[in-house]
Amino acid sequence: MIDFFAGYAEHLPQWLPRLWDAALVTARLSVAGFGVALLGGLVLVAMLRGSWAPSRWLARVFIQTMRTVPLLALLLTLYFALPPLGITLPGYWAGVIGLGLHGAAYVAEVFRGGLGAIHKGQREAALAVGLTPRQVFLRVIWPQALRLMLPPLLNAYVALLKDSSLCALIATDELMLTARAMSSEFFLPMHVFLLVGLFYFAIAFPLSMCSRLLERRLARGRRVMGAA
Repeated sequence: MIDFFAGYAEHLPQWLPRLWDAALVTARLSVAGFGVALLGGLVLVAMLRGSWAPSRWLARVFIQTMRTVPLLALLLTLYFALPPLGITLPGYWAGVIGLGLHGAAYVAEVFRGGLGAIHKGQREAALAVGLTPRQVFLRVIWPQALRLMLPPLLNAYVALLKDSSLCALIATDELMLTARAMSSEFFLPMHVFLLVGLFYFAIAFPLSMCSRLLERRLARGRRVMGAA
């Protein structure tokens, strides 16, 4: 046990700067990917709620496809299969797009569920008092739905953050690729990957706790409203 921690004492000053830089890449990668997922989810839920049948069909096909295709297969396709078609993406941007497209399917379901949870009578009442459909959505439906959607959206981001480790396989200099390089360089894989696990934990655990806290507060608020 003493020898195990001696490895950290010897190499930690060299490891931490490299892992910190890689953690910043992971953070940027996951935030950018989630941004694409949010935008894609909004487009998909707008298509699902639209009146044009082909757009609803396309949205459903996309969501089901993304939910059934493994993320790794999508990342490898973007990185290796597009260059023969004349489209070459750096590993980082292939990761952002892959994470975003894959996450958009799940984010769209979160949006759909949150909007569907708002009773349609509220929309009818808002229209009856003279609000336009746009005002009803922005002032009545969306604020209430957003409160319901925040916890699952945080969970979706945590899942995407962990999935970003797959981007190591398409030459993205994030935490996992850096850890693999360091374990080969120093021949201490247990030490390195344990430290990387702590980095992921430090990022994901507070977000998970925040999501649970939001769920409890929202559930308590709904019980109080129900009792009233």
